[in-house]
Amino acid sequence: MKTQAALKQAKFLLLAISLALAASGASLPEQLAPLPHASLATANGWRWPLAGEPKITEPFDKPAENWLPGHRGVDLAASEGDKVFAPQRGQVTFASTLVDRPVMVIDHGNGFKTSLEPVQAIAKAGDWVDAGAQVGTVSTGAHCSARCIHWGVRLNGEYIDPVLLIRDMRPSILLPLHP
Repeated sequence: MKTQAALKQAKFLLLAISLALAASGASLPEQLAPLPHASLATANGWRWPLAGEPKITEPFDKPAENWLPGHRGVDLAASEGDKVFAPQRGQVTFASTLVDRPVMVIDHGNGFKTSLEPVQAIAKAGDWVDAGAQVGTVSTGAHCSARCIHWGVRLNGEYIDPVLLIRDMRPSILLPLHP
């Protein structure tokens, strides 16, 4: 129940941000303008952490209860050495080895935190990074064995599907051809 509420909250927040940006007609400051590799940037500023639109090799699968098995993020097809980019502006809070793989965590504020693994970081804990800035490269690690990166996003401590931050998941509304 708590998970569904968090997911609804995330969807509502994304819709509100998108609508506010569209209504204001605001443009991003030059230093935050989308980079060439991030041409698929969304109106809310989130981007894929890899160049282009990577293939999802393992989708998000949140368990009904926090202690049950599941997949709390998405695996994105990648090769060892591929560049990894910040999916949103934030501060790197962790960039080191966790158990058997290199992990990076970025705190984006407003309750959003990203985790990326296995990523050999070029940004250090404490660094501020802009959306689309390179933060590391795909490394070797047990999670994907250099075939992918795992991208997890938490909103107020609850895992959400990162794809919801990129793709417009709102339902299509058909309008009549003639008023």
